[in-house]
Amino acid sequence: MRSKPLGICLIIDCIGNDTAFLRDTFTSLGYEVQYFLYLSVDSIIQILRQVACMPQHQDYDSFVCVLVSRGGSQSVFGVDQTHSGFPLDQIRRMFMGDACPSLLGKPKLFFIQNYVASESPLDNSSLLEVDGPELNNLESKAKQPGPCTIHREADFLWSLCKADVSLLERSSSCPSLYLQCLSQKLGKERRRPLLELHIELNSSVYDWNSRVSAKERYYVWLQHTLRKKLILSCK
Repeated sequence: MRSKPLGICLIIDCIGNDTAFLRDTFTSLGYEVQYFLYLSVDSIIQILRQVACMPQHQDYDSFVCVLVSRGGSQSVFGVDQTHSGFPLDQIRRMFMGDACPSLLGKPKLFFIQNYVASESPLDNSSLLEVDGPELNNLESKAKQPGPCTIHREADFLWSLCKADVSLLERSSSCPSLYLQCLSQKLGKERRRPLLELHIELNSSVYDWNSRVSAKERYYVWLQHTLRKKLILSCK
């Protein structure tokens, strides 16, 4: 990636504990950081749509989105108390090649910290890392006509961390362990592939989970369709 900046880094922090160090990290990596605090679901949707339509994407080489919120098992609530939530899958669809053609063929990186309400139980399994969608699923979809043969779901990295919402009640000003580890590993001056850094992040989270109670654990899922090795390094 050679564009200056590398792309837009959108940070939506509905908790308020992580914006400062994330902003510094992605600025040092060469991104134009735009951040928003304490948004309702409707505002989250509006901001995401606005950013997905930004003409600057055509001049940039990638896109990053960091989202921190309370939510359900597959949705985010923002600061709403009674809202049913916005499905996480809909967020990803906003930036697929057919909806956001200016990012087609470019890395789109999503890092999501979701604090799940008690009525939406966490998966108690160990850390899970999978490639997705499956190749057969990609091949089963008809390719769009025209000169471009890049699949609309290509070049996504989707890193989702879930934790129990009670973590916020115990320490309302405590940053996310997942995002802290991510920031620390991205901030180190070494040219390492992003997927390798994510494996190290998983290991750090696993070590934490082995020392704390179930209510204090973080669970990380990774899906990606990246077609090339991706390396981010600080200036």
